Amino acid sequence: MEAVELNKIMKAYDNKLDKTLQLNLSSMNALQLKKTQNSTKKILRSRIYEVVIFSFLAIFLGWYIANNWEQTHLAISGIILHVFSLIALVGSIGQVVLLQQIDFSKPIVEIRKKIELVNSHGLLFVKLIFLSAPVWWSYAIVGLDLFLGIDIYVHLDQDFVVRYIVINFLLIIPLVWFFNKLSYKNLHIKWVRKTIRLFTGTKTVKALDFLSDIEAFKNKY
Repeated sequence: MEAVELNKIMKAYDNKLDKTLQLNLSSMNALQLKKTQNSTKKILRSRIYEVVIFSFLAIFLGWYIANNWEQTHLAISGIILHVFSLIALVGSIGQVVLLQQIDFSKPIVEIRKKIELVNSHGLLFVKLIFLSAPVWWSYAIVGLDLFLGIDIYVHLDQDFVVRYIVINFLLIIPLVWFFNKLSYKNLHIKWVRKTIRLFTGTKTVKALDFLSDIEAFKNKY
């Protein structure tokens, strides 16, 4: 009889312990989820700030193009910068939409995937920097004209301008190839991983690693 009573007591104790552990685990998960939600709100505010900045920049460049439409080199330089500002703007808007779509009642993996897509946002700006390399002169022309009132183009030798355009036009193909390589799908390539880490940091690489693992899991199953 004593053994039966002892078993009952042990069973009740086990059940109580299980409930306590489940409660503690639930509390820990809720705490982690709360931290993630707070972090997501901070990121959302920064992305909204980006949208505002790039919107003003796009509007300003549109004004610059309109005011210099009759000066071809200034208008073309302004259009090039305007295109890159619009790409950055669209990317930031996409981030805001993605952050607002995060539903914390969904499975953890789904939440984590969207968060890591947000964390990998820095890679977009790295790609824009590389893509803008052949047209860096646009930044110089517009910048000097706006801040110093100097039109550097009129002081350049025309043969130099032609050679520059040809050389940079030839750079477009390798740069597009390089652009496409900078992806989470190519993190297994050492130079890709090192390049992304160098320009974006470890946090972005970790985010891309997670996205790569998710992609591999989907392809496997």
